[in-house]
Amino acid sequence: MYAKSFMALDGNGRLTGARTAQAAPYDRYTCHLCGSALQYYPEYQTERPWFEHRRDALTENGRRHCPYVRLKPKEIRYHRQLQCYVPDSRPLVYKSDWHCSGCDSVYHGERYCLTCRSGEYSRESTDAGNLPAEVTTCAC
Repeated sequence: MYAKSFMALDGNGRLTGARTAQAAPYDRYTCHLCGSALQYYPEYQTERPWFEHRRDALTENGRRHCPYVRLKPKEIRYHRQLQCYVPDSRPLVYKSDWHCSGCDSVYHGERYCLTCRSGEYSRESTDAGNLPAEVTTCAC
């Protein structure tokens, strides 16, 4: 299971959102970060469409560096806690301000530097006080 993504490159290589794709779906989508093939879930009943990486079509860069594939332990922990209350939930990727020591760039979003094509050298540049409170118990 990989994290939900709400952005992708469509069949023409243009950046598109999941809701836009719902109105004019293409036959293939790729990750805007790593270039791996994505599966589109239109969710017409709920009006909450999304994309997910396909296990059988991951690029090497996606397998090693994409934040939608390689979730941080904190994100996995939050997701497991949420599943106690919402069993069908999917993990989301944490977005923040990042500093990449590999190329000395600063960016906001997923932990993935578009210059270095990885998140390996990226460190969060905001203070930890802005993170959501952690749920510590589960009534499951």
